[in-house]
Amino acid sequence: MIKVLRIKNFLFLTLSSTLSQFGDRLTHMLLITLIAEISKGRVFTYSQASLTFTLPVLILSPFCGVLVERWEKRKVMFFAHLIQFFLLTLTPILLKTYYVIFFSLFIFFLIDLFNNTAKPSLLPSLVKKEDLLVANSLDQTFIRIATVLGMVVGGFLIKWVGWQFGFVINSFTHLSAGLLVLGISYYEAKKGFLEKKERISILISKSLKIFYNDLKELFFYMTKSKIVLFVLFSIFLTTTIASISYTILIYLIQQVLNLGTSGVGIFAGILAIGMISGALIIGLFKRIENKKNLIIFGIFILGFFFMIGIYLIKPSFMVVIGLIAGITFSIITVAQNTILQEEVEKDIRARVFSTKEFITNATFILTSLPIGLLSDLTSYKFMLFILGIFLMAIALFLKILIK
Repeated sequence: MIKVLRIKNFLFLTLSSTLSQFGDRLTHMLLITLIAEISKGRVFTYSQASLTFTLPVLILSPFCGVLVERWEKRKVMFFAHLIQFFLLTLTPILLKTYYVIFFSLFIFFLIDLFNNTAKPSLLPSLVKKEDLLVANSLDQTFIRIATVLGMVVGGFLIKWVGWQFGFVINSFTHLSAGLLVLGISYYEAKKGFLEKKERISILISKSLKIFYNDLKELFFYMTKSKIVLFVLFSIFLTTTIASISYTILIYLIQQVLNLGTSGVGIFAGILAIGMISGALIIGLFKRIENKKNLIIFGIFILGFFFMIGIYLIKPSFMVVIGLIAGITFSIITVAQNTILQEEVEKDIRARVFSTKEFITNATFILTSLPIGLLSDLTSYKFMLFILGIFLMAIALFLKILIK
């Protein structure tokens, strides 16, 4: 691990992504605070609010991967953070209604996709292939540390200074993240780009065509490599787990247990501590041959927790579950990213990760909206139990299938 951390370019990338993650978590805490002020006693409101960070990705994904591959990835990350800095700084000044804030957050997450696409496609260019697992482990470790600070500190910070000033503090985290990216120095062959004289309509048309070809190319990879198909399906399952957590568990902590936004921050911090531990644990192994079993077992465990959790809705139990679930989810994430980086060729890696973002956010919308609505129509306990059974059954099916 120390050897990889001594790589200057990787260190700057990791520090930048850590600050960026801290800012992103603080942004989510601001959003959760606003939800509690606008609507109480409804799970579906959380589902609706999720559109601010999922819908932008669905809109931009057809174009993002194409653009990132044609631009220098370091500059993409810098300018993405710079735009976010100005956006977050100006939002409280231009504020007139809550709709302005939701629109601002919509644009914020729209820009964030460029950074999220550029970073994982850049990382393999900064370390050797045999160091990818350790690099991803370290990257996830620092990101989870930032998650702890962003959610726990962010929850109390917003309570102390108010959400208006919280926007200003948040903006400077992204400015710092952008400046750190400039410390990365590496060679990247220049690629041609669309002519400046071309109209926007032509750009959109070409990008959609390229995105369609990307999907076909991704389908080709899935037919050629069953492991890539397996990973993408597992991403669908873990995204479903994330949408359950966002819609039901945050509602449960914030409103059912009456712990407020700071309580959500504390629980998220506990979850992130588990994620840090999971990233460190998997990083102890130089190489793991069968990462598929890690993913399957992790999904089964998380489904089991949802199923039994309805009988133990207590702060003490949720602390234990948060730690174990964090460890499990982190191991799954590292395994998924490592498999994709090992299996997918360098020339289309950015497009695959961009398509992955599209699949992730499409899944989040398609699952969080019905989960929130059905939780209000039935009960959140019933939904947790049914979804837990579903995840466990799918995990067992996958285990049988891969044999």
